[in-house]
Amino acid sequence: MRVLPTLLVLSPLLLSAAPAQSTFDHDHTAWTEILQANVQGDAFDYAAVQKAPQKLNAYLETLQAVTPRELGGWTKEERYAFWINVYNAYTIKKVVDNYPLDSIKDLNTGLFGAKSVFNKEFIPMSAHHPEGDKDELSLNDVEHGILRPKFKDARVHAAINCASYSCPPLLNEAFTAKKLDEQLDKQMKAFVVDTKRNQLNREKNRLYLSEIFDWFDDDFERDAGTVREYVARFAPEKDREFIRNAKRIKYIDYDWSLNDVKK
Repeated sequence: MRVLPTLLVLSPLLLSAAPAQSTFDHDHTAWTEILQANVQGDAFDYAAVQKAPQKLNAYLETLQAVTPRELGGWTKEERYAFWINVYNAYTIKKVVDNYPLDSIKDLNTGLFGAKSVFNKEFIPMSAHHPEGDKDELSLNDVEHGILRPKFKDARVHAAINCASYSCPPLLNEAFTAKKLDEQLDKQMKAFVVDTKRNQLNREKNRLYLSEIFDWFDDDFERDAGTVREYVARFAPEKDREFIRNAKRIKYIDYDWSLNDVKK
């Protein structure tokens, strides 16, 4: 009598339960290439990307392809870096699609610009909507519905760029989980000492700070107790005592001019 070999048969249910292998590039290599080619100091070359948008569009497609289930399997750092890059890449996309502009606020609509460009739903990632599977995402959904409440890190305000002169300049590389803490520290330190956006006036005994520190004071106070203390933590040691004891803080009017490369 011939004995047939035993065959191992896997249940279709077990096969379907196995997690799919992610092919997402957590180094965000394509985004780094775009940034390195187009970030010039504190400006960005929107015209160059408009002439050849293929690489940006291809990168955005990789972001759009990430499902909530896939995202949920990533580390916190991977998710945090992902959403910072989403915000910055889609801000660039919004400007490029409407370039030339004097200001991103030119894209406000409604009576007297009542509908802010930052509230417009144009990011085709509705499955990630913070209020459920609803509309496409807006930039404000990403910033105020995901980045700020989920990661609770005021350094994000030096990492995301609103395409305007007074914004902290874009980092010329993608944010990645491997370097995230270092990159966020670098951005906030650079922002604090950037005299175009924050200034120490010892003669008048005043701090002249970006309105970002006023608009999001709750975030900075949560992380450091006070805005002054937050700024001091990221300032050079020689300036910390003055920052903590300056008589007054004055916030500098925000310049919404497009952070465009001057041709």
